[in-house]
Amino acid sequence: MDSYVRKIREESPTLNEIVFLNHASRGPLHGRTLKAANRYLDKWKSYDFSKNREVRLGAREKFAKLINASKEEVTFSPDVTHGSKLVTNMMQYEKDSNIVCFWNDYAGQVYQALYLEKTRKIEYRPVQDKDNTLDPEFFAERIDKNTVLVLLSHVQWLTGSRANLEEISKIAHENDAYIVVDTIQSTGALINDVKKWNVDFLTCGVAKWLLGPSQRGFIYMKKELINEFFPPFAGYYGTDPGSHDEPYWDVKKLEYQSSIEKFTDINPGDFLYWIASEGMQIILDYGIEKVQERIFQLTDYLIEELSNLKGTKIVSPLAKENRSGIINLRVENNIEIVKKLRTKQIVTSSRFGGIRISPHFYNTKEDLDTFVSTLASLI
Repeated sequence: MDSYVRKIREESPTLNEIVFLNHASRGPLHGRTLKAANRYLDKWKSYDFSKNREVRLGAREKFAKLINASKEEVTFSPDVTHGSKLVTNMMQYEKDSNIVCFWNDYAGQVYQALYLEKTRKIEYRPVQDKDNTLDPEFFAERIDKNTVLVLLSHVQWLTGSRANLEEISKIAHENDAYIVVDTIQSTGALINDVKKWNVDFLTCGVAKWLLGPSQRGFIYMKKELINEFFPPFAGYYGTDPGSHDEPYWDVKKLEYQSSIEKFTDINPGDFLYWIASEGMQIILDYGIEKVQERIFQLTDYLIEELSNLKGTKIVSPLAKENRSGIINLRVENNIEIVKKLRTKQIVTSSRFGGIRISPHFYNTKEDLDTFVSTLASLI
């Protein structure tokens, strides 16, 4: 165990008490994020909010770095679903338009397609999978010149299946469609590169692999698209207040900023971005390349150990190019087993008829050994 990993573990109130393997649900409390929260509370105590904007913009810059974007292409969002909702609602649809989404994607993605189908009669084209793997060819079969938008998660929340975004984006763009990708199960765990992927929009929350609080996130939009679209919702934050020292919004007309912030329709909420900023800094200090390498080392080891358990089946893709930090193990009575594991201070999730295990870079082989041996005693 290297010194950075040891320090992170020692400082975390959560990791000191439990074997935490549930980052696909919500990250644990870390010592550094707790200190960030307390710093904000100390500022609030003295009614000093002078650092709020600086911290918030710093958080935006950190997120931009983690997805290889410029800070001018990123703005604030209350959660991951808000980004998908924003993009879906600012598109222009014709009578014969369609929208494409993986059939078993996260509800926040699929529901956008179902909503349009229900309220505007826009055709929804679900994409199937094969053995929980998303083949770009399956998307090619559903996308055509009438496709307006492709909704997709980079990493699937149930199985950890990782999509080939570069290929799927290419298919979408060849048909003049846009693509919005949800990276909440990817950013902070895997190398993200919006330039390489060539995605148009990205939405992400900070509560999972980015080690931040719930109900805060970010939206990315290609720079060349910012002036192409108009916000579908009215909100004061996206307009020009004139001055941050004495803000005033012209209530006689609605005139948005020219930057990406015009798509931020609510106050971002400073307190939560103080915490989010420190969570992302934990990742950046270690390096996202090392984070990804470490996660794959741990999941390689976990797959090997789980293969010896009778009566179980790994339903996550095993090919490295299709994998992520999430492993789903199909097992009978998964809900009861997850509850029993929790009583033994081991935290996982029951998902998709199995146990979803999601270690981060600071987990250890000893954590996984404890999980596997305890699980073996319960099945």
